[in-house]
Amino acid sequence: MLAERREVLGGLLTVLGGTCCSRHAMAQTSGCWVPQGQAQPYFDRVQGRTTMFNSGSERLEPRSGNQQLDRALAQALGKMSRLFGVLPGFCYYDDGTQGNALATGDQLLDRSDGTVMFGLSFLRELLSRPQHGDAAIVAVCAHEYGHIVSYKYRQYDELKRTGGTFRVEQFADYFAGYYAGNRKLERPDFPAVVFATTQRSFGGGDHGTGQQRGEAVQAGFLAAYQQRLNPEQARAAGLAFCMGRSG
Repeated sequence: MLAERREVLGGLLTVLGGTCCSRHAMAQTSGCWVPQGQAQPYFDRVQGRTTMFNSGSERLEPRSGNQQLDRALAQALGKMSRLFGVLPGFCYYDDGTQGNALATGDQLLDRSDGTVMFGLSFLRELLSRPQHGDAAIVAVCAHEYGHIVSYKYRQYDELKRTGGTFRVEQFADYFAGYYAGNRKLERPDFPAVVFATTQRSFGGGDHGTGQQRGEAVQAGFLAAYQQRLNPEQARAAGLAFCMGRSG
């Protein structure tokens, strides 16, 4: 099991979308992103210390309680940061009984690219899946990091203004697929299909139907895997894709 986890997450140690942004978010949020100035109540529930990921060699704080998982996740988030061109703060938080993962443009840590918060309850839920729970965790993280992309590179305002939460979430799903496509190019056995099935499984509400979520992931995947778009091109293509979508 440990060997399998390393394979999926780190390379998943060499190669891991508010609900989670992959499910329906808490009542105070719209989607799995948190508007500017409204994230502090969530951050107040952070468990232990926090950190950022850049090189992929950092220790994950606070820890999930699973050392192997934490090490693998640190490397996956490092790869994600480098590919997407973002460096948000990352932390776990107490999401109670309503599993969730959230992204915000608020600088709750010491990085200017915003913050991603992953609920510990949601983490346990994904790990309990009979197959590829580790890959599902990375799919969720890629979705949240997709929100950070939209904040940093200023797609968020246009998406929100023209299409509300739906288009914001579609863009995040698109970038989750873009990450999976790039990983598939590097590792042919990378379980990219899990990214689509994970987002589809949390369809509904502001995120769009399961089918719509899967379509956005697939479009992002093809942008990387077939079209070989670089990140700048993917941001433009993702914006164009989402502007043509309606919830």
